Amino acid sequence: MEEARDGKVGALLHGLAVLDLFERDRTVVAVADIARNLGVHRSTASRLASTLASAGYLQAAGEPGRYRLAPKLATLGEIAAADADLRRVAAGPLRDLVSQLGETTHLGILEGTEAVTIDVVDGWQTVRMHSWVGKRSPAHCSSIGKALLAELSADEFAARYPGVDLEARTPATITSTDELRKHLELVRARGYAEDFEELEPHLCCVAAPVFGREGPVVASISISGPASRLRDPAALAAAAAAVRATARVISTRLGAPAPVR
Repeated sequence: MEEARDGKVGALLHGLAVLDLFERDRTVVAVADIARNLGVHRSTASRLASTLASAGYLQAAGEPGRYRLAPKLATLGEIAAADADLRRVAAGPLRDLVSQLGETTHLGILEGTEAVTIDVVDGWQTVRMHSWVGKRSPAHCSSIGKALLAELSADEFAARYPGVDLEARTPATITSTDELRKHLELVRARGYAEDFEELEPHLCCVAAPVFGREGPVVASISISGPASRLRDPAALAAAAAAVRATARVISTRLGAPAPVR
């Protein structure tokens, strides 16, 4: 595989450059256009186009050697737009949640068996959790992940966790799929998930699911703070109520059908 000195893959960059040739007033691109714009031989341009077509990103446009964008790119665009819309809709309610509780808030989605943070609003407490967009955590031991896992069907859960053992991040981590499955039943019943030092020592989190326009869960939100504050029963109850209320606000704004849990 061709790789540039800076670690970038040259063939991939060329493929992306082909996609960049398409514009609103240029919906069909010929192999000759690709060769001229990328400064490559026509045979190389032809291979780039045919590879993109075989991967589902381009499709033939009538005459041989002419291509248009394939529907797969529209699907990816819809996913990107939905993600951006989710962050936009959630931003205000997450800031309000921080104002109310002072703890750092997160917006996350599920990818395989990982919870991925896609937005963060830092808390105002002197001692608080510091996080970042793009952070990945095992879903089974994070509140934001468990809130998402609890909404999966039995088949979806089994597909993600075909084995029995789970990674132990701390002594408090759930380490078997059977135990996790039972725990998620409780999470679903009460409408929120907890993480009492299961992911990191001294860290506690509370999360609730966010539902989309068609009804299924699309994300979850959480607050995170030190165990010294959130293990207090009164503080936990207040945090859970606030997180659930905020998740309902976001779900409603996304167009989730009522009633929203």
